[in-house]
Amino acid sequence: MSNLQVHFVNRGYKTDYGIREVKLVELGVCEFTQTPEAKIESPYFPGDTLRARYESTGWVCDLD
Repeated sequence: MSNLQVHFVNRGYKTDYGIREVKLVELGVCEFTQTPEAKIESPYFPGDTLRARYESTGWVCDLD
């Protein structure tokens, strides 16, 4: 299993939680935007997963 550097934000509240290294669970392509999408382990809730999308600045997970 690989690790990714992911920037965590909440765009709804305009909060920035910084960059964290997380474990990659699955890598794919978003069916709507055709951009890379990663299923990652949550650094906040053990056992949960989140989705991160690749943007121009790198991997971003919007917690909103």
